[in-house]
Amino acid sequence: MSVRGRREMSEKTMTEWADGRKGRLENFIREYRDSLEKNEVGLRFLSEIISENEDRVRIGHNNIIILGKLASYAIPIQIILQMITNPFAENSSFGLPRVEVHPRGSWIQNHTNACIQSRSGPDIPASDVIASIVMGLLSDETLYHDESQESFRTSLLTLYGLTNSPISTILAERVSSRGALLDQNEGEVRIKGTHGFTWHLGFDDPEVKSFSVSSSIRGGPRRLHMEDTYNWISDCKNIDRLIVELSLYPRGLMREHQEETQERLHRGDYPWLSDTEFAYNPAFIHSVARHFAPLEDTAIMPPSNPFEGVE
Repeated sequence: MSVRGRREMSEKTMTEWADGRKGRLENFIREYRDSLEKNEVGLRFLSEIISENEDRVRIGHNNIIILGKLASYAIPIQIILQMITNPFAENSSFGLPRVEVHPRGSWIQNHTNACIQSRSGPDIPASDVIASIVMGLLSDETLYHDESQESFRTSLLTLYGLTNSPISTILAERVSSRGALLDQNEGEVRIKGTHGFTWHLGFDDPEVKSFSVSSSIRGGPRRLHMEDTYNWISDCKNIDRLIVELSLYPRGLMREHQEETQERLHRGDYPWLSDTEFAYNPAFIHSVARHFAPLEDTAIMPPSNPFEGVE
């Protein structure tokens, strides 16, 4: 192509680009207004939810207050307004603020916090997300069973513990669905393991921050193996994880079965389980081996933790 031809093509391209500027501006303004209108619709939806449930939802001085069946919840108003007004502010954070979780019917200073997961896409306005979270907290028993709401379940468990509370029934049902038993009278969760083992997660000792771990065989005496998971297990209060992992032991602790156990936990039935930390704890393996002879060879030289020292 000649120099003249290239120049003419360049000028034509520039002209087309310049001619399209007005249209692009109009499209931007239209889409911007559409997003504002979507938030307006979502705000009306939120207002309807509050009006229709005025005995359980209200706007307080500083928070949106939701009275659930499991607990009472508070969503900070000013943080929401600041995030919607200017999400680019210097001290703003991405996503919704944490929800305060208080005992049902009371408000305490030492509350817990939960990050309620919202399955909202990029086209869902912020006001709709807030409305859906309020609706979810109104139906907090259903929200509890949502597998994506681990933060919510953890906040309730941290708030109430495993003793008698508004979450006792729903917690016992979840523990039972994992094949274990919550015994509040004995202050423990009982888990069927392999080779006749029953594992006992104790929670009634005030000096234990998380759980003690003991075992028994066919109703025999209990043997303490770990005084407090807080000192040894990173996700020490995740009762789902503890139940799943202990149910595979002591067989899963044996050297010849550890790879199979890790494969099952990491990539099979429980992909959310991060690591088999019990298997990398020499003191725990030695303690169990004293009552389970097939584990003695593994106890002599337990495997090293491949995650140890990894930042």
